[in-house]
Amino acid sequence: LLKLRHLAPTFGGKVPIAPDPEDLLVIESVPDLVQMGHVHVLDYQIYRGVFLINSATWQAQTEFQKMVNVVPTPAKVPIIDVETARLRMIVDFSKWCEV
Repeated sequence: LLKLRHLAPTFGGKVPIAPDPEDLLVIESVPDLVQMGHVHVLDYQIYRGVFLINSATWQAQTEFQKMVNVVPTPAKVPIIDVETARLRMIVDFSKWCEV
């Protein structure tokens, strides 16, 4: 995603995602921060000066995740300093909810 500077790297093939003459999914300028989700695991790193973060989930491990060996990190919320694009802390809400 970041290496290819595109939000949908398969865009532009035989089946366009959006029938628009301009590709609006191109990442034109290098961002300070890229926030992603979906895999249910909190993780972060810096890649070539860009802070990458993947948010966690509020859901405990599902049967499907057990089958594919995905261990989620539920109820953890990253707090980002938007001025510096850096992680300030991770708030763990798991003691207040069932996960």
